Amino acid sequence: MEKTEIKRAQLNLEKWQESHTDITSLRKAYQEKVLDWVVKSMEFEKEPVSMGRLKELLKKGKTATSG
Repeated sequence: MEKTEIKRAQLNLEKWQESHTDITSLRKAYQEKVLDWVVKSMEFEKEPVSMGRLKELLKKGKTATSG
């Protein structure tokens, strides 16, 4: 990485940290991104899955564990 990229990454990290000062905010931010990460990871592994399918599986999992 070049110095400008490192500085930009550091500024983005600091901005992100400032916007998530409590655990609830941090958890919400993480939950909003985790499915995107899974979709990208599965695509990289050549086993693509749609966002809709992941949400359906997540919903079924919550139903199964709450009963």
